[in-house]
Amino acid sequence: MDARGVALAEGLRAVQEARWAEARERLEAALADGPPVAAGLDGLAQALWFLGDGPGAIAARARAFDAHLDDGDPGGAATSAVWISHQHSVRGRRSAASGWLARAETVLDGVPECPGSGWVAVERARRAPVGVEQARCAREAVAIARRTRDTDLEVFATSLLGRAEVAAGHPVRGMALLEEAMVAATSGRVRNTHTLGEAYCNLVMACADAGDWERATEWCEHVDAFARTVGAAPLVGACRAVHADVLLTTGHWSEAEAALESALDVHAHAIPELGDPAAALLAELRVRQGRLTEAAALLADRAETPSSLRALALLRLAQDRAGEAVALLERGLRGSAGDTLRTSRLLATLVDAELASGALAAAADAAHRLGEAATDGLRLTAALSGLASARVAHAAGRPDDAAEPSRRALAEFLVLAMPLDAASARLELARALAPSARETAADEARVARSVFDGLGATASRAAAERLLASLAAVRAPRGLGALTDREREVLDLVARGLTNARIAQALVITEKTAGHHVSNILAKLGVRNRTEAAARLVASRS
Repeated sequence: MDARGVALAEGLRAVQEARWAEARERLEAALADGPPVAAGLDGLAQALWFLGDGPGAIAARARAFDAHLDDGDPGGAATSAVWISHQHSVRGRRSAASGWLARAETVLDGVPECPGSGWVAVERARRAPVGVEQARCAREAVAIARRTRDTDLEVFATSLLGRAEVAAGHPVRGMALLEEAMVAATSGRVRNTHTLGEAYCNLVMACADAGDWERATEWCEHVDAFARTVGAAPLVGACRAVHADVLLTTGHWSEAEAALESALDVHAHAIPELGDPAAALLAELRVRQGRLTEAAALLADRAETPSSLRALALLRLAQDRAGEAVALLERGLRGSAGDTLRTSRLLATLVDAELASGALAAAADAAHRLGEAATDGLRLTAALSGLASARVAHAAGRPDDAAEPSRRALAEFLVLAMPLDAASARLELARALAPSARETAADEARVARSVFDGLGATASRAAAERLLASLAAVRAPRGLGALTDREREVLDLVARGLTNARIAQALVITEKTAGHHVSNILAKLGVRNRTEAAARLVASRS
């Protein structure tokens, strides 16, 4: 072997051992003179990517693509083209990504099945909407990998299939596939660090999607250690963002904040486009904390980023711009077809946005859609559905109908170890109990307030304070003087024995509105039922 061959071999060994800086130095030197070497260029591209040089990695892969074709290796060319397509996609360059995927497909036209065919199927799966088509493409990739005996491809495709199954609402099946992939990946069968890193990413993201916070935390710590060991800057940032999502959800906000700031710092120096999910999560935290100016700054240039739509909608809600929040969420929903968990989170926020904009019917429709999604058996989706149903019932003036879904949501969120959401469900339960069981309602509201206070959720704490203040006022009845003119009209009709339906006819309002007025009257007078309210009116006239 000549000196160039030795340098190439040493550079490729450095790639395999994740010594990226050394790999770049050796491979660049070896490739500077003489004809291009496809394997060396692919290795250089991988080293540059993990060093955070996205444009350099793509340029090296493009040279590898040409070299594979010159060598008469269309399968190798297709694999290089797939990686170029994916890296363009990660950087938000959709047209370039589509073009390179098309090139990969073109060079395989008429070529017998090979690992390159499987990598094309992998990229189709990554680009497909979550659901049947994504799973179909991933299964095709797994089958090709097994027929062509390509272990790296099989592990990668199996992990992708597992994540797709979890996102589509099949957590047991999906996690089994992911664990199968990880057993293979960690047993020494995988040669490519990129493959191992992507398999890890698919696992931790699937755990988070499934609401399996304990498993997600365990794997996040493992992956973070792996990423730091191999010096994989993009993977470090991505993993810390996923871990931060888990920490946020489980109430560890200080740790989440540190993880997100660390992730953003990593991405600022390595593939900045990968930082969008971390920025969106940090913005969501800032909204919860009432730090709206900081949230707006984080989202300033990310309005078109799918991962930012929910955070931006939450910001608009906090800014009393509910109509804009609705539009953002509807846009997000159009891009989440088949992804049960993402759809559920967007629908839950849409219910709040529609209620804030006064669109009760639209909120009820969103809650119904969320209820349909909850039939997939995912505990998180069921909890979100219960809370949404309770909020719609309360807004419609039906507190009795809000109590049971609030209790169900509270129980589910407690099992899932989601303190903010559990406290929100508890506060909704307090609202539902307020007309009939004020002391119990106050107890529930105080517990919720304590949780909000501990987390630093300022807006939610303020909502709990308002409810407690209203309950305290009710315990010291203010008499008929506390009623509005319309409520006095309604009370007069109640005293005459009219039902809500007949009150609605008499005042030309909806029956739901009549019920809402009656609930307010009972609360303001500090009475338990219509009979006591009527007696209070009669006594005032004596």
